[in-house]
Amino acid sequence: MPLVRVDIHTHLALRRTELSAAIHSALVDGWEMPADDLFQIFTVHEPGDLFYSRTYPDAERSDIILIQILAFTGYSPEVKQRGAALIADRIAALGLRRDDVLIALSENGDGDWLAPAKEA
Repeated sequence: MPLVRVDIHTHLALRRTELSAAIHSALVDGWEMPADDLFQIFTVHEPGDLFYSRTYPDAERSDIILIQILAFTGYSPEVKQRGAALIADRIAALGLRRDDVLIALSENGDGDWLAPAKEA
């Protein structure tokens, strides 16, 4: 179960639904997540709230879309890279720049998640 946090500037606020779908579909296809495993938090920032390098690492950024993914440990480096590449590709398919995407992945393990099931 990933928890995805996305930080964007105000000019992208109306594109949250598209961004959400792009990110989620990449996790479903790239990481083989269940389609109903959708937990995302979007935070919209005013210009000047997000500080970032326009060139690191070997990028040409005009903006930033910060994506933090907290996921259960156990995905191989190949699966994580495949999922990240799909996220960038699908955001680029929306007409946004790949260079404007930055993804940070954190993992945790057994006992770190609680999602109570419906009551019987």
